[in-house]
Amino acid sequence: MKVILDSNVFDDVVKGKIDLDIFEKNNIEVCITHIQVDEINECPDKEKRALLFNSMTALRPEKIPSESFVIGVSRIGEAKITDGDHIIEQLRNSNIKRTNDAIIGETAIKNDLILITNDKRFKNKVIELGGHAMDTEELIRNIGDGIKDKNFLYD
Repeated sequence: MKVILDSNVFDDVVKGKIDLDIFEKNNIEVCITHIQVDEINECPDKEKRALLFNSMTALRPEKIPSESFVIGVSRIGEAKITDGDHIIEQLRNSNIKRTNDAIIGETAIKNDLILITNDKRFKNKVIELGGHAMDTEELIRNIGDGIKDKNFLYD
């Protein structure tokens, strides 16, 4: 199973709400984009930023390009040119403050990744647009039940 983590999931790791071992023990491949790295690097608390970065590094995530290039946000060489299907705009919902989440969500949808996020609105919007998403509590609960495929996302 491949997942993409919203930046807020790293907060759960730092707070001890989720153990990094669950990813390896359950063969969960973790993906990130430059967006998560950038958001962690913007954390104003130096000690927390170090903890967040260390937790991200410990997962050994696969860094993949984001599916849209947004001027002022995206990094050259780490984002694709938008193909015009407007998923990013549907996720952003005309709110420029949601650009980072929209980029992560679109990347999840287009790469058939399960988005792990603790933002309920964001999670529901990704599902509404045909993606797969859950929060960390659902991830932990479903791992305990044994993940066989993505069908548990619709129970």
